Amino acid sequence: MKKILFSLFVLAISCTETVIYQNDSYTIFNDKVTQGEYTSVAETPYRIVSDFGGDTLVWEKKNDLSAFPKLSTPYKVEEAVYNMSIDECINAVEPDGTLRTGLEWGGVWTRDVSYSTILSMAYMQPEAAMTSLLCKINSKGEIVQDTGTGGAWPCSTDRMIWVGAAWELYKVTGSREWLEKVYPVAKKSLEVDMRTIYDEKTGLAKGESSFIDWRKNSYPLWMDPAEIYKSKCLGTNMVHYIALTSAAQMGRLLGDGSAAETFDEKALSIKEAVNKHLWMEDKGHYAMYLAGRNDDILYKKSETLGHSLAILYGVAEGERAARLSQSMPVVDFGAPVFWPWVPDMPPYHNRAVWPFVQSYWVLASARTGNEQGVLHGISAVWRAAMMYATNKENFVANDGSWKGTQVNSSNMLWSLSGSLGITFRTLAGINYPTPDAIHFSPAVPKALKAERKIEGYPYRDAVLDITIKGYGDVIESFAIDGVAASEPVFSSELAGSHTVEIILADRFANDMTINMTGDVRTPMTPFVRFGSNGRRLRWYAIEGAEKYDIYAGGKKVHETKECNCKVADNWRGDIQVIAVMKDGTESFPSEPLNKNEMVDESFHPVMVLQETGKDFSITVEVPHDGEWMLSWNYANARGSLYSELTCGIRMLYVDGKKAGINIFPNRQYAGGESRAYMTDGWDIWGWTPPERLYLKAGKHTLTLHPESDADNMSRTVNDFMLKGCRLTAR
Repeated sequence: MKKILFSLFVLAISCTETVIYQNDSYTIFNDKVTQGEYTSVAETPYRIVSDFGGDTLVWEKKNDLSAFPKLSTPYKVEEAVYNMSIDECINAVEPDGTLRTGLEWGGVWTRDVSYSTILSMAYMQPEAAMTSLLCKINSKGEIVQDTGTGGAWPCSTDRMIWVGAAWELYKVTGSREWLEKVYPVAKKSLEVDMRTIYDEKTGLAKGESSFIDWRKNSYPLWMDPAEIYKSKCLGTNMVHYIALTSAAQMGRLLGDGSAAETFDEKALSIKEAVNKHLWMEDKGHYAMYLAGRNDDILYKKSETLGHSLAILYGVAEGERAARLSQSMPVVDFGAPVFWPWVPDMPPYHNRAVWPFVQSYWVLASARTGNEQGVLHGISAVWRAAMMYATNKENFVANDGSWKGTQVNSSNMLWSLSGSLGITFRTLAGINYPTPDAIHFSPAVPKALKAERKIEGYPYRDAVLDITIKGYGDVIESFAIDGVAASEPVFSSELAGSHTVEIILADRFANDMTINMTGDVRTPMTPFVRFGSNGRRLRWYAIEGAEKYDIYAGGKKVHETKECNCKVADNWRGDIQVIAVMKDGTESFPSEPLNKNEMVDESFHPVMVLQETGKDFSITVEVPHDGEWMLSWNYANARGSLYSELTCGIRMLYVDGKKAGINIFPNRQYAGGESRAYMTDGWDIWGWTPPERLYLKAGKHTLTLHPESDADNMSRTVNDFMLKGCRLTAR
């Protein structure tokens, strides 16, 4: 009966509706959203009712919203989604003043709260955002990396987005006290990373893709945390670029010019490296990451968060930014976390849209002036919020359902923050490029043309009533308190109540498109082995493969339609096979095989314990001068592969000289997994990421030494077991 009455209600009001956005999967009207047989209605600005999935889902205002800006528009869907996000924003504040990650996720997570702060919490709830960031500082005065594959830092290094969030809070609040409190933390954390996790060959930061920390969802199954640590990812490098440029500006304001210059130089080197090593001219977008074992290969997937940050923070500039905005693949339900999808993994990061990532893509589309991108992106966020009657964390990219993902939660902090960011940063155009003013640059699609009012927007000692009229991204007039201004800027020196009126010119400066694509999945990863005494490669046929590309030393050396090939005498380094479909879609590369000369040293297993504070040393002998790749045969069962903070770390010295950091990530699978072992985990052996060394012929002493830069996030457990090492000639 409830279903019948709901349908009759929808029918009764539908004759007056105007379509805002429509594609083959859903339609957004002024006051409702339809998706196949399902409908969600904004009954009032404070109540949403949905029958998505055959359930009755209701959001109704729970909290007093009067302390927050009031939004008025002709579009009931827009008002309802905004008010729901404000309502859930209030729900997110814990009794201790921190921001809860989600309804199902208690506590503060570094990356979640940092991305949320940049999107909107810096100006919506600055005190809670400050409190949350401060609780992510450890006893050494460094930023906490609280999640990540293989035991968190340095397998994951995106804790640095904290610095960008801290800087955003300063730009909004102007608090000198805040700046003086956070700058030493930012500086110390960056200096540690600059000494430890940057790749000398490329200049890129190492560590898994920012926030994409379910290893099986985005990396090939053969990759252990060791190889993931070595990957150079677009999103993570954007995080480091943001942190370095933010810290440089902090340093200059606080009189630390020398450090600011160092941070600026490092940021520039990352920008140049990203554009040199990750940009793919033939595709018009960046690659997701550069990774391998002894040799790196470009993994050509599109990755939305990294692309968004590249545009927003100026790593992709001018024509490259415009091309990226139009080339990055999107689907009906939004911009997927990455594309194309992994065929044999369920949706989570794989084959999924995350509303907070989608919101960053909306901001990036607005930055480039891409009207189609802005409308498509906003519609993806509003559809999800309306259909679910809450801000979920993620949903399946090809059917729009949150029920098909592996883990989810309502009232997600970064999802609601992204929704609010769309209102304020895109449709109202409120941005803080400098610490001394608000700069206005609205981007309103024609389909959302309106008189849009925001009453009670706080900024320092001022409160603004903002009106935006018309559509487009070209401002025809800008006035403060009825007086025309030459620039769309509101100074931080103004206090009290003020009105801001923006009239748009009803046009976008650029005529741009988006790259709508479909449900594309990569071929399966080839399983490759040597045959015929190492003179041939063999693999099983991959369904859908048109050909196979063979790589050696990170470069393509051969292609074939067969499932085997001869190994040429000049193929050096890691040999891998990629299956390629007729449309050019590539599989993950196969697990590397290597025929190069090797020196193996084995010994009885030995525990290397943090509590003893002792070095571990071994003598090795190499037969000739040259480059050698060092890996240790190790086990680490101090925590699971996914969720602990106990990555083993030591500093490597060769003949008494520091040669770099060596890591020994957690290898224990979680209980219940298909690959879980019925042991205590100390018999799960693997190899550390190879460390490049130049060695002369003869004997050398390798020493693993505990020191400050080799602390993990646990700081109390930093143990592992060794039973050998291997040196592979280059």
